[in-house]
Amino acid sequence: MSYAIDSFGYPLGFKVDDGSSPSSLTLNKTGREVIKVEACHLIGHQREAILTEGGGTKWRLTSDEGKHLKGTDLAPFPFGYFNAGLQADLLNRIRHYSNELEMPFTDLNLKLANEYWLLGSFVNGTGKGEATPSKIEIHINSGLTDQQIIHLITCATKASPSINFLERVLKSTFSLTINGKRKTLNELEDPMVDIPEDPFIRYPKPLQPKVSDETELNIIRKLSLKEKGEIAIAPPGSTSKIIRNIEGQSSFVDSAGLTEIESWLTLPGMSHFLFNSDEGQGSNAPSGLGLLSTGIAFCFITQIARYIENMKLNVSGVRLVQFNPFSINKDENGFSQIGEAEPIETHLFLNGSLSEEMFEGLLNMSARTCYLHATAQNSLPPLIKIIHNSKEVSFSS
Repeated sequence: MSYAIDSFGYPLGFKVDDGSSPSSLTLNKTGREVIKVEACHLIGHQREAILTEGGGTKWRLTSDEGKHLKGTDLAPFPFGYFNAGLQADLLNRIRHYSNELEMPFTDLNLKLANEYWLLGSFVNGTGKGEATPSKIEIHINSGLTDQQIIHLITCATKASPSINFLERVLKSTFSLTINGKRKTLNELEDPMVDIPEDPFIRYPKPLQPKVSDETELNIIRKLSLKEKGEIAIAPPGSTSKIIRNIEGQSSFVDSAGLTEIESWLTLPGMSHFLFNSDEGQGSNAPSGLGLLSTGIAFCFITQIARYIENMKLNVSGVRLVQFNPFSINKDENGFSQIGEAEPIETHLFLNGSLSEEMFEGLLNMSARTCYLHATAQNSLPPLIKIIHNSKEVSFSS
């Protein structure tokens, strides 16, 4: 793929297919669904992905990096998707249990901060991505007691597959296809399943929006707000931590479950982006779990692209198919819901003239430096703070 994400005048995100039914997980029903992300590298650090939700709804989403990584800052950075997805999914669970427990609130919004860092060097093969526990502030106003609010948030966090994703140790699996031929891996775990269809074959030409109504397409927007300061190009590695802080805030747009999430990277020159997520019927925007999954795929491609760029490798056609399974089950009492995330399954497709060992080294380095795979492979229970009626209440998840 050699076109830019704005080549056709399409929005940064739009619906491709309605699907057959809403996602059962978004509707807070018990069951298991697998979210599929088919992502391709375009030009520079631009990427596009086709997100398929559990009910079959498809979205085309785009991503870019800021100028610190020699991107154009045209579309949301990968962390922005992940940060937005975490918030939207948790808001959905709080809304559900507010109705289920008959504990109404008058106002609700979240703030979420993530911190990641890279230590080591791409060039020397020592790069490694790390993550710290997410910091979540839940601001809620209601006529309920503090204990009722604590019970509400406890139920919601236990039911959230995205919170479980942070809490569990999830060992990702990978496959590698080089110039159309699958390679046996020597280091990373292969899921040993059939390889999905190559995205280049599945999507030989750019996808178009399903509808032409602009109001339905504007699910991702670049805001005029930018972080202040002078832009500095990120080095390929360092003996000290290269820290990245991502912040976000969110609230409901309406009672049906449409959420609005603003997300930004706290680096000079980085734009703020606004995401919509539909946590109701899922027909107006992707779900939180869908945004989260897309962020992981985009982050992984970023690491591949950076490694190729820094090492000047003869590699092209970077694309992947990623599967993210999530489920909701009943607890032993049959009332409360338990949200669960399962390991990420990634199938990477590459073209080029490297040796098989060098291709596999590219996969291994990308898996080590991907911050969001680092999040998955470590137990990082979030630090949650509840502000009820403008007063902090003690909470332990």
